[in-house]
Amino acid sequence: MNRKRLAALVPLALLPLAAPGACADGTGLPPKLDAGAFEGAAGGCVSVAAARSDAGFSLPLAPCVDEGSLGPGQLLLTASGEQLALGGYDFPSAAGDFADGWRVTFTHFIATFDRVSLWDGPDSVPTDQSQVGALVAEADGPWAVDMHRNGEGFPYLDGKESGSRAVAFAVLPGENRNGGAPFPTDGTLLAVGFSVVVPTSRALNVNLDADGLAVYQAMIARGCVVAYRGRATWQGDQNGGTCAAPSADAGAASPGHGGEPEFARLPTTVDFDLCIRPSDLAGLRPGDPETSFVNCDNQDNDPALGLNGEPHARGIAFKANTYSIGEVTFHTDHPFWESTEHDTPLRFDPFAAQAVGQDADGGVPLVHFEDVRGVDYTAFTDRQGHALPWRTCDPSYQNPNGGGRVGQMHFDPVKVPRCTGGDPATGLCDYADFSTYDQSTQGHWNGADGLCFVERHYPSPP
Repeated sequence: MNRKRLAALVPLALLPLAAPGACADGTGLPPKLDAGAFEGAAGGCVSVAAARSDAGFSLPLAPCVDEGSLGPGQLLLTASGEQLALGGYDFPSAAGDFADGWRVTFTHFIATFDRVSLWDGPDSVPTDQSQVGALVAEADGPWAVDMHRNGEGFPYLDGKESGSRAVAFAVLPGENRNGGAPFPTDGTLLAVGFSVVVPTSRALNVNLDADGLAVYQAMIARGCVVAYRGRATWQGDQNGGTCAAPSADAGAASPGHGGEPEFARLPTTVDFDLCIRPSDLAGLRPGDPETSFVNCDNQDNDPALGLNGEPHARGIAFKANTYSIGEVTFHTDHPFWESTEHDTPLRFDPFAAQAVGQDADGGVPLVHFEDVRGVDYTAFTDRQGHALPWRTCDPSYQNPNGGGRVGQMHFDPVKVPRCTGGDPATGLCDYADFSTYDQSTQGHWNGADGLCFVERHYPSPP
């Protein structure tokens, strides 16, 4: 088998497994595992998932991970939306913010994923990250996880990003697709990846509460692999923001925006229900992979260098003295990017614009992801057809791609073509396609820079 060795990262001496609660302190032990919802008898751990929604909808409960059973050479699998899934986006904020001045917080951030896979040969083709060797191990769910939820005790633990949290969902003890061999602990690297899948009633509930189960029931009905629910509040004129408050008079100009009246129409508080799915699932059934993240980079391999400008070396190396933690990481920012380039600024105005003229019965208007289907990402308009101008409220904003950010808002597809004949396989047809395309790159391994090859299983440009 074609396996690469990363000997410098793995001590060969077999040391005792760290006791639960041990912290990483330069000894090579894993991050802190909280004491908490674990009862001493094997298999006696406590589930943090609700049995059913208030309306009676349920999913099978995921077998809870027994913290006390983890051993050397095993892989503990966790999931995290990092800090931003927990606390959201303030404005402005050093952790990243919406350039148009919105504060965005979540009540749910739910995804379904499956098939955490390990292969030989992460560097089989140095110039092609999609190429790997033989499959040697796979953990099968699928699992439904709400990465906004957090808790004090195991299965919640520290995430790979500083200050983040994760939830444990499974353990992969060895090479179950290679005769049950143990994982190599001599520095050999195995490629790693996973898939997000079409939601299914067979998904294992890792930590959804009763309200999360109601959201997941809607996800199944809509066929969306990820769901964002929460509230956005415009505060672009606060805390050093450079935008003036929009006028309450819909016919008046908004100071600081070149005399544009449009921002007087936009509400300043918007609830959102963004159940994100491609416009065409092309026959994908519940449980089928929608997007696969293949042969991911891994920050745990540092200081080894990545190939061809990749941020880290590919794959995972196992330790002989303790278990490894593999984190399926989802970034919340991708669907809001203003271009298809990675890590470009975020904008919420295109979603808020779909609340213009909406009858909210005196309450807060609610925007759905379906509201941006048919919206032209090269010339944004609001729900009533008015042109939506650019506004930038973040004083530290850097234009990522050159050109002006003036006049009618128009997002930059960079090298991704516009669709022809309404066929989403040929390009991006509308803003829903644009946002979905960016969302499809949100899966990473072990934190922010664990970039993977992205393989979409629905009609989409590459």
